[in-house]
Amino acid sequence: MSLIQKCHSTIPRTNGLLRHIQKCSSATNQSNFSTNAVHEHLSKLIQQHQQDRINSQHVTNAHQLEDTINRSEQQQRLIKKLRILLLSNTHNSMSQAVYLMLTQMGHNVMIEMALSSSQMEQVAAELNPDLIICPFLTKVVPENLFRKVKTLIVHPGIVGDRGIHSLDWALLEEQKEWGVTIMEADKEMDAGPIYATQNFSLANLPLSQLTKSKVYRNQVIPAALQSINRAVRNFIEQIEPTPLDYSNPTVRGTLKPTMKQSQCTINWEEDDARTIVRKISSRDSNPGLLDNSLFGCGMYLYGAHIEKLIKVPSNTPSKQLLGQRDGAILISCQGGNGEAVWITHMKRVRPYNIKLPATRVIDPDQLSTLPVLSVSFNTVPTDVTFNEIYYEKKNDIIFLHFDFYNGAMSTTQCQRLLQALNEIEQINNFKILVLCGGRSYFSNGIHLNVIEAAEDKYIESYANINALNDVILKIMSMKNKITISALQGNAGAGDVMMSLAADYVYANSEVVLNPHYRTMGLFGSEYWTYNLSRRIGFDNARQITEACEPLSAQKAEEIHLIDRILCQSSDELLTKVEMMAHLLTIDVIYDNLIKKKKEEDGPLFYDKLAACRSTELAKMAENFRNSSYNLARHSFVYKTPPVITPWHIKKLGRETAIRANGKEIAKHIQTNISQKIKSLQSHAIEAGLTPRSPGLACLIVGNRRDSLLYVQKKNSLASSFGFLTQVVHINDNQSSSIDELEAVILQQINQWNNDPLIDGIVVQLPLPEQLDRRRILDTICLEKDVDGLHSLQLADLCISSTSPSSSTSFIPCTVRGILHLLEFYHVKLPGKVVCIVGASKTVGLPLALALSSRGCTVTICTVQTNHLQEKVERADILIASAGVANLVKADWIRPGAVVIDAGITVMENELTKQITVCGDVEKTDNLWKRASLITPVPGGVGPMTVVMLLQNTLDAYKARLTQEILKTTQK
Repeated sequence: MSLIQKCHSTIPRTNGLLRHIQKCSSATNQSNFSTNAVHEHLSKLIQQHQQDRINSQHVTNAHQLEDTINRSEQQQRLIKKLRILLLSNTHNSMSQAVYLMLTQMGHNVMIEMALSSSQMEQVAAELNPDLIICPFLTKVVPENLFRKVKTLIVHPGIVGDRGIHSLDWALLEEQKEWGVTIMEADKEMDAGPIYATQNFSLANLPLSQLTKSKVYRNQVIPAALQSINRAVRNFIEQIEPTPLDYSNPTVRGTLKPTMKQSQCTINWEEDDARTIVRKISSRDSNPGLLDNSLFGCGMYLYGAHIEKLIKVPSNTPSKQLLGQRDGAILISCQGGNGEAVWITHMKRVRPYNIKLPATRVIDPDQLSTLPVLSVSFNTVPTDVTFNEIYYEKKNDIIFLHFDFYNGAMSTTQCQRLLQALNEIEQINNFKILVLCGGRSYFSNGIHLNVIEAAEDKYIESYANINALNDVILKIMSMKNKITISALQGNAGAGDVMMSLAADYVYANSEVVLNPHYRTMGLFGSEYWTYNLSRRIGFDNARQITEACEPLSAQKAEEIHLIDRILCQSSDELLTKVEMMAHLLTIDVIYDNLIKKKKEEDGPLFYDKLAACRSTELAKMAENFRNSSYNLARHSFVYKTPPVITPWHIKKLGRETAIRANGKEIAKHIQTNISQKIKSLQSHAIEAGLTPRSPGLACLIVGNRRDSLLYVQKKNSLASSFGFLTQVVHINDNQSSSIDELEAVILQQINQWNNDPLIDGIVVQLPLPEQLDRRRILDTICLEKDVDGLHSLQLADLCISSTSPSSSTSFIPCTVRGILHLLEFYHVKLPGKVVCIVGASKTVGLPLALALSSRGCTVTICTVQTNHLQEKVERADILIASAGVANLVKADWIRPGAVVIDAGITVMENELTKQITVCGDVEKTDNLWKRASLITPVPGGVGPMTVVMLLQNTLDAYKARLTQEILKTTQK
């Protein structure tokens, strides 16, 4: 073992520290280094550590807990393993931490979003769990469910506390101690028997840490994990829960009402700054504190900070805007007493408004009058001012803090962080830079809210990612310094990658990492293609970025994503990092580390970085224009409830394939279509145009019953969403000849081609065999061919997976529906082997083109294809569209394959006359055990095909309306 490895091993706690120091000293002596400075420095470390033990009683408590956990781990092999279902509003930091803990305990953990009572019951019936845990649930658990399956509720309150605003009340009332209670679901809210509880102190926290969101992440979640651990063990050991008994004097909690905004309203004339901060903090994150007096309209306030460094004149009236700083505004309060409060974020009380930095919300004219109240980067803000980027120097070590609201980093925030790094680089007498991030989040990547509010979302997205890349490049360019990332809080997406820019990455054991981008429809940047593979290898890098799963700190350490877990909680991490950093500042150790750092990077270091950045940004530029990113960002920013549980969450812990719910996804798309129509009509009115609805015309030839029913359904659905619809039915026997019949058909199509109220034209297939199908379809003008069946439409399949609304090309509806399903369930296409069974010109052939252009290796088969089974068995993705019932057998499916069944056959039992609808793939239990994702028949591809007809028509409508608006504005 090298000197560096010996000195860089994890520092043991308590008495083990001395042995560790002796080990470092011995290693130094063996290497013929001067030891005087080493021993002097290590003596200081011993003294510091002894002082820390005296001052930090919470460390002792943590050790006792750790010892308990270690003893428990030795018994885990004897503990029964459960099937546990997590039901949660969203897969947030709480549910992720619970999932990781229970999985590490050996339980089979599945996760579902709680969308409705019926859905919760359906999921439980399907998955048959032993136990249900609700880490973050605001919906009522159906009685039918908790009577059948033991259901535990995680409540963020002490024993006896009840109500949906538990934390809000605790913070508003300045409770000194709070807790988490695990109770059984009950008909009466939060009144069930108690399985476990864990309290925590709020008494010594600085005011800046007493916000609802920060207390939830930093105090509630750790307490919840301890409580859930005990509750699960009690359940396994059949220890009866304790009934809630308000007559017990130890029960301090009470039933609290839903907090109304009137109960925490700010009185700007009487409330001092601390009171205002407390009120806003109690409502922080969601819903925010509503104020109607500052700006003449309703405004939700967030991110409050006391100002004590700026002297506010004693005669300053309340509610005066005094200045601005880094997106925040300073407001006077308690008139005449010189008090003031910073507000960092606001949201207008109007539909479709989002939370933004305060300076982006107030009137620009009002903002222009406010002075910029700058503050230096070395000003520590704790409870005296607002300063989200600051550094502290301790001997040879600089700690750089960037505590951004919710961890998001806008373009301007990245630019200011770069300025701070440039300033730090000019300081001569330091050796180590510690990147601290924030207490709750190390960071969370680009600022999606600011991007959503930008006039040009593409430009802002691209500027934001480049600004973040500039920060990372600066960190990686510090060749004469040692850099350390200290992960006090969670890190998501790009900022896991940002932490890897440092030479060393340390964390506490409570941290949860999400090192992936795909759920936001992004390839990712931040030099991840360089740093991630360099740390954990290509195979691991690909696996964690594609899996879209949270990583525990323990797993991250195991795969070398981070270097060490130094402690259990964030409270002590920076102290531990400082101790580690002091060891690294010893001259001989430091000099060798710097030498090694320069040697490892090599002469082509910057060329490699430039190549990685160029490749990443090329893909990101494409992503930023893609609908998957724009829809995902919009849903995230506006907190759009999920329609179904996302696949990357739903697949966790599953032993059978996921049912791709095309029906529910189609409903979600329909809702978006309705909203988009209203938005486009508003734009038309603003441009002085008469608003109109999208127009869809459908032509049906002949009297096929299935075609008539299908057209009726399409027409009815389109009409229900405000489309102007026309249906023309031509009997195939009404003309004396085929030529005459074709002439009638072509005349009708040309009439619609020239009708300004018609945006989309559909010819229902199949046509009578004697008609020239190609001639009829090619008569439809391209910009109205919303079925995408014109001969010239196929070229666009090599360009985009969605119909571009600014062009005249459309993808066939079934093909677009299948592509959307694959995208919705995050099925990565490049490199996949695809087998398409069915070579029709409306589905099979265009789908093959579309998938080939997306990096798939595609084989097209027909019913007559020799050795069909062999071709199916090799496929990562099977798409069956032959229209032959049960053609593909279940045992042909490759384990883990995706099965898209686009075939449909209606069969009638001759004896019972019962109608059965079958797909092309045999649906047996074996199929559900082998595949990973399956579209059902019906309810899979069918609803997606219909809704994509509406989407294509909407795109055609938008393209034509945009042209009309441009013509109007240019006059």
